[in-house]
Amino acid sequence: MGRIPIPWGQLDIRDKKEIDLPFEQKVSLQRLEDEVIVTKALHSENTTYRFIVGKNNHIYLQPSLPDLPITIKPEQITSILPGCRMEVFIEVPLLLSVYYGTNSRKELLMEFPLEPLSRSFFGSPDNGEISYFLESPLLCEYEAYENKDSSIYCPVAITNKSLQKLDVERMIVRVPLLSIFSCKDSLLSSPVSIVFRGADMVSQISYLKYGSEKKQQVVPVAPPRQNDDKSLIKKSFYFFKTLYTG
Repeated sequence: MGRIPIPWGQLDIRDKKEIDLPFEQKVSLQRLEDEVIVTKALHSENTTYRFIVGKNNHIYLQPSLPDLPITIKPEQITSILPGCRMEVFIEVPLLLSVYYGTNSRKELLMEFPLEPLSRSFFGSPDNGEISYFLESPLLCEYEAYENKDSSIYCPVAITNKSLQKLDVERMIVRVPLLSIFSCKDSLLSSPVSIVFRGADMVSQISYLKYGSEKKQQVVPVAPPRQNDDKSLIKKSFYFFKTLYTG
């Protein structure tokens, strides 16, 4: 797949503007007096939307993370020994969001993922949450991934402070709490730090800002969908238990 840069930011659509998207997809935008017409051609399906918006403001394209947490299954069997720490990047499908308004105040018109998202459920039936599901190789460098035009890369650090080996079978990252940054030719989220204390205990999750060593390299692009405490105490891992042993 050749590189297809998406023109993020304010758009000039006095005439109809057609934008190429990854995977041979397209979106077109047209301004007609006080209306905006958006047509998306995704996955062999064309859909047109009409918005009554007024005459004085602008259209913006913005990258977004999904609206639900992401449940990740590692592509490789992954374990972290007691006292060890793993730092990886998770590849999350990008959403394209269309806004109308001014640079300081925008209204969301519509958004859609550039790749299909599959819904899932994380946790037990009586204490779980709806999420999206994906498999990820959990690479240590985001540059090693290939889908930079359709993905956002979430840096995740996991520290095993328990006395047992941590087998990462299913892990959840609450991406609506993450900000988006640009770095060179890629989009990164703000980092996530998870401290594992045992299979029957909740994990401490911290949603961080980039440290001083990153400030010269990353540029803020979009704030989080949701605001929450900087540090949460929740389940971050789900372990499958067999019905019979021995």
